[in-house]
Amino acid sequence: MNWTDGGISLGLVLLVLRQVRGRELTVISLLWPVGLVLWAAFDYLGTIPGETSDVLFASVLAAVGLALGLGCALLTRVFREGDKVMVEARPAAAALWIIGMSSRLVFGIVALHGGAEAIGRLSERLDLHSVATWSTSLITMALCEVLSRTLVLGHRYRRAARRPVAPAAAADKAAAPRMAAAAAEDSRP
Repeated sequence: MNWTDGGISLGLVLLVLRQVRGRELTVISLLWPVGLVLWAAFDYLGTIPGETSDVLFASVLAAVGLALGLGCALLTRVFREGDKVMVEARPAAAALWIIGMSSRLVFGIVALHGGAEAIGRLSERLDLHSVATWSTSLITMALCEVLSRTLVLGHRYRRAARRPVAPAAAADKAAAPRMAAAAAEDSRP
């Protein structure tokens, strides 16, 4: 793990934190996290583990990544505001995203700063056969998290972008009779 890896992890955390207040969602803002994770995958993804326990471990972490990404996406609001598609991550969505991203960052820091022996003992207990199993599993987890979130938000982006923009004047005219009726009911004794 180097400064670039830490920067990528922090950048991915900031991605969702910026969306808590609501921002415009564009194709670029939707796809740049995928580019970062794919770059990391090409940089770190080594051999795919062949032992059953290694494959099972990688599959479990992939499922965790999938669950975190889907949870984050489902707790993120995508809506139309005028002619823009907006995205707003709820605090729970941000929490899920931060858990996934920071867990991998913390693992890397621990592995490099005195935790290698403990990770080795854990690998023995889990019957993992290769050092590459950890990096492959963690990258697979990140890919599943980012891709699942991106696919769900991308689908919701397309739906929101296709919705017609209601002109303000037409909306005001349609609302006027309802508002008048409500006012008349309120003024009755």
